[in-house]
Amino acid sequence: MNNDEGLKAQIKELEADLLFYLRKYHELASRSPYMKAVVEKEIQRLEEEIKRLGQLL
Repeated sequence: MNNDEGLKAQIKELEADLLFYLRKYHELASRSPYMKAVVEKEIQRLEEEIKRLGQLL
């Protein structure tokens, strides 16, 4: 596997994680203010990591 394939695989995995949090956002965020903050921070982290890896391609 070359470097580009590895990066694409990482991005795909991160996108799947991001999609999970976006789909479950309302359910998870309604549990508590702390859970909402955690979910929002994780979504932000995933978006930033996807952008960073995308720039390396």
